[in-house]
Amino acid sequence: MIELLVLVLGIALLDSLNPSALVITLLLLTQKRSKVKVITYITAIFTAYLSIGIVVMLGLDIVADLVGDLLYSPIAYAIQGMLGAFMLIYSFIAPNKADSRTTHLPESPSLMVIFLLGITVTIVEFSTALPYIGALGLLTNANLSIIQWLLILVVYNVIFVTPPLVLLFLYCVLGDHLEQRFARYREKVDNEARETFLWVIGLIGFFLLMDSLSYFEFFGLLGA
Repeated sequence: MIELLVLVLGIALLDSLNPSALVITLLLLTQKRSKVKVITYITAIFTAYLSIGIVVMLGLDIVADLVGDLLYSPIAYAIQGMLGAFMLIYSFIAPNKADSRTTHLPESPSLMVIFLLGITVTIVEFSTALPYIGALGLLTNANLSIIQWLLILVVYNVIFVTPPLVLLFLYCVLGDHLEQRFARYREKVDNEARETFLWVIGLIGFFLLMDSLSYFEFFGLLGA
């Protein structure tokens, strides 16, 4: 049990080196209400990652049998492709700040949008979350009770979100010094926050669309 715990938590440390979480956290720390936004984003990541782990642990085989075929069906990939195309197109055609006179839009994402962004990024990246998938496999084969693996999953996910929490802690402790450093950039970042957010949406849409086109062998057709 101790060996399993050390191994799984070691995997959690490796998994915590998530560049997207760190980049978005740094971006949010340059905005107004930065602390609330970072906490919202971290909460979204923690909630989504833990929920996925619980679903898998409650029935890896059952989940695979019930929804596996559906998730990897042509219909699912077609819907994914349409969603990705919509997100990608929206990132290009969404009104910029100069057009906000006709369509009043916030200069930076709302808390709800940040929360949804955290969940979306976590779900999209799960297919590449090999450390987490490996840890879930170890826990599944260990024949642990629900209480045991649930506690381990909670600790795992606390470790997973530790780097963003550390950045937030440093910002709170060294706020005055960081504020002086960020002072020259804050106004510019605030003005461009929406554009940066649209870039994130566009990148997510791009990967969703490319994965869908790859499933339908679209690139093979182009090369034929």
